[in-house]
Amino acid sequence: MYLFPHAAPESHAERNAADAPGRVVGATTVLFHEGDHADALYEVVTGVFRATKVFQDGRRQVVAFAYPGDIIGFGHGDAYRFDCDALTPARVQVTARGDISQAMRQRPELGEKLLTLAAGEIASMHELSLLLCRKSAMERIAGFLLSLATRTGKLANDQRISLPMCRADIADHLGLTIETVSRNLTKLKLRGIIDLPGRGNFILRDLGRLQALAECEAVVH
Repeated sequence: MYLFPHAAPESHAERNAADAPGRVVGATTVLFHEGDHADALYEVVTGVFRATKVFQDGRRQVVAFAYPGDIIGFGHGDAYRFDCDALTPARVQVTARGDISQAMRQRPELGEKLLTLAAGEIASMHELSLLLCRKSAMERIAGFLLSLATRTGKLANDQRISLPMCRADIADHLGLTIETVSRNLTKLKLRGIIDLPGRGNFILRDLGRLQALAECEAVVH
């Protein structure tokens, strides 16, 4: 359920990008608002970003979370289609829209990443439709936690995984209420599948059961 492709393990090219000059962004800093002129792409070097859309009736949808290796601002046409702000201190590489062709010649991996992003956005829409129409609340939350473990390279038991978004963000991302998110996180803890040692992280205790639960709640008791 992401408009950004899941970040792969850091490549040599991405390590080079991390060494390149970039824009430092503080937590809560807004990269752009919906409707702003889409004049740049932002490659996330460090930190986590949140993309949100607020509807006319005040409801909010958290569209996606962007992690290191993701690109923000691609495919928006002339204007950005959602708001984007930083959840943590971060750094981004900024490429002006008019400089994309030159940047791709200098960094061929950027072109490959943009193709992956385009394909990933299509897959994300299919996943979103399935998630909202077919999956239970527990399946949605289990899948979300698995995606965070995958994106941070910690898909293994006894890994402490950052959870920089609040429960309201998770709820608005998965189409649930805050109470439902909290109740199901507590169930996962009581089942010994995760630990919740404090705000801002969780510990993955039983990867196999979490994976099974993300597919079908009935197989995990």
